[in-house]
Amino acid sequence: MPVILRMAFRNIREHRSKSLIIGLLLALGAMILVVGTAFINASEAGIRATFSDVYTGDIFVSGISSEGPVSLFGVSSPGGLAQTPIIPSYDKVQAILKSTPHLTQTSSLATGFAQLTRGDAPPPSGNAKNNVQPQDRFLFLFGVDASSYWKLFNAIDMISGQMLQPGQQGIMISEGQLSKFSFWLGKQLAVGDSLLIQGFSAIGFSLRELPIVGIFKLKEQGASPEQLAYIDIETLRVMSGMTVGANEPIKLKPEETNMLSTSDANSLFGGDVVVTAETSKTIDVNAIAADISKPDNVNPLKADDGAWQFIVGKTDAPSNAPRVIASLNQSFAKEGIPVVAGNWQKAAGPYGQSVDVVRIVFAAAIIILSIVAIIIIMNTFVISVIERTSEIGTMRAIGAGKGFVRSMFAAEAVVLSAVSALFGALIGVAITITLRAMHIEATNQFFLILFGGKYMNPIASMGNVLQAILIMVVVGFIAHLYPVSLALKIQPVRAMQEE
Repeated sequence: MPVILRMAFRNIREHRSKSLIIGLLLALGAMILVVGTAFINASEAGIRATFSDVYTGDIFVSGISSEGPVSLFGVSSPGGLAQTPIIPSYDKVQAILKSTPHLTQTSSLATGFAQLTRGDAPPPSGNAKNNVQPQDRFLFLFGVDASSYWKLFNAIDMISGQMLQPGQQGIMISEGQLSKFSFWLGKQLAVGDSLLIQGFSAIGFSLRELPIVGIFKLKEQGASPEQLAYIDIETLRVMSGMTVGANEPIKLKPEETNMLSTSDANSLFGGDVVVTAETSKTIDVNAIAADISKPDNVNPLKADDGAWQFIVGKTDAPSNAPRVIASLNQSFAKEGIPVVAGNWQKAAGPYGQSVDVVRIVFAAAIIILSIVAIIIIMNTFVISVIERTSEIGTMRAIGAGKGFVRSMFAAEAVVLSAVSALFGALIGVAITITLRAMHIEATNQFFLILFGGKYMNPIASMGNVLQAILIMVVVGFIAHLYPVSLALKIQPVRAMQEE
């Protein structure tokens, strides 16, 4: 083996021009691999940190929908109109969560969508209406359990006002939303002012007027929805149809309530006032009407206090999250409860999938690059073999077997690939360090996802470097196979006659 390696280094030096062409291609491939995987790592780490630290913790529990996967953004259904399922057997699910080892904290929440509206108010004078786009008035609502959510997540700073308190009705918006909303409404908003928002869900539309209780900003701006707003859970339940009725009294006109106070049941029904049921019992409609007419007996339907779409939680160590998720799913299946536990990527939905899309696109680009590199390197090796025909013939004539020739060319390919790939990988690491030091800011949501945060922060690990070198060594090894097969077909006597 030492003899073959020495011959490999000697042959690489003697054929510098062709070795340089092959080496540059391999180095370029390694550099692209390191830089590309560094961006993928940054994107995945940024989204994971954002959702784990700000929204979902380490585990995410949701109901199961036949329409598609469930995430914080609802159900990924073809029409986009499927209603987000409510967690069934909520008390049982909570009992399972509390008894699961390594799961330290949990909180419940629900999400919805809405848009700021003016109602019947006229638009402000000037060009405000034209300068604010519809998406600027969009709201991604987080209905949280205020008694536990703020203890679980500490990712926002309050600019003014306060966080939602248990039982308090209102909405918290970001400082960016405050600026846009103020511009569109034509007045400077502040804590205490009311916003008229139109919620929309699978069941239709609803209007609610809510006071602004707080203005916040995220401590770390990552790959997160910039339309995020926090809202009290009771209002969100009513707007999203998570109720058995409206948790508010029904106001009727006097002429509409007259029939409730009438003492003559015949005037109501124009017929018999006694109804006979299958049990032969009679119902006194006069008594019922009199009882209903009493204000104290009016009990409007209330929102379902146990209606939650999601439960999020944190483990005592992130490394224990997969074990906790597996344990929870086993318990849910054993109890026959149609809910499922997942990690941050399940909760992130389209945001988590964006990392997979970037990874797939990058993998496809690397495959195409590898194929092109193999073809070019293969052609270069073929030329090198043709030029060394007499050398190969001489070695074969003095007793070198096919295995020796094959090993010699393989050693050349591996050595050249490894050295070139190492050089290219180091350049890739230097590029990632330089880009990180430049502190380039993301200008839109796409770059927020690609950068994994507000600033470009590619992460090149030792694993990335070793992976890039290994891939390029494999590419170089594959590229040399065809030229070696040509070399071994040459007859020694004929090869020695070649110049």
